[in-house]
Amino acid sequence: MKTTLTYIIFLGLILNFLGNSTSVAKNKSDIEKIIGLLESNINIEIGDWSVYAREKTLMIDTRKDFNKEVKKLQRTFPGFTWTTTAEEEKWTATATYVDPQTNLTESLHLMSTQEESHIVSYMIYEAKGHSWNADYSAFIEGAFQDRKKVIFRGKPATFTCIKGTFNDNIDTVLTSKSIKLLDLFQAEEMESIKEPHFISVSAKSNMFTETLTHESLNLQIALRTDGLGEKTTFVVGTPIITFEY
Repeated sequence: MKTTLTYIIFLGLILNFLGNSTSVAKNKSDIEKIIGLLESNINIEIGDWSVYAREKTLMIDTRKDFNKEVKKLQRTFPGFTWTTTAEEEKWTATATYVDPQTNLTESLHLMSTQEESHIVSYMIYEAKGHSWNADYSAFIEGAFQDRKKVIFRGKPATFTCIKGTFNDNIDTVLTSKSIKLLDLFQAEEMESIKEPHFISVSAKSNMFTETLTHESLNLQIALRTDGLGEKTTFVVGTPIITFEY
């Protein structure tokens, strides 16, 4: 009886551990998932990356409302550098902050535009950097998530984009590399543009939750090479690529 009880307790601890591990994996940000898979399975070098969240806000009906929201953000983020522009039918406020230790850049954009008889406003919060390290990972999983809760009133759409290069010296056709990336992200190709030195693929994957409106597409991959012997550049984005490629 004692042995059976010990076994049940031991089994319960294992199941609890596995459940927590699964929960942590599911709660990982998209950029952590993508970079983790890339670095673990492919010889690549991470270049630029960006994560930004966007939300349509219904709280601004007048120029006074816009200015009030800007002042609120300025109080919340006093270390940011702010600029505002005002046109007859468009108001914009932009703020940036560069961490002197990590060179990570944060930016805020509040944009309000007069459309017919009402005001349409969007709030965007972005973090971006070059290369990838433990400091960036900790920021995205911690401070970035906390800031989103302060900035946005609902659940914003989040866009993730990563650019880098393959480090291999083997001349492999781009199609093979694109297939490898699709397999890595357990993705199904839906649309593509394929040229000798450039490939762009739109796909869907159960690994990512953000999707394009009214579509199931949630992953874009682009590959470019200058020819034989040259390095291949890749860009991966979910749900779409936000970098120029």
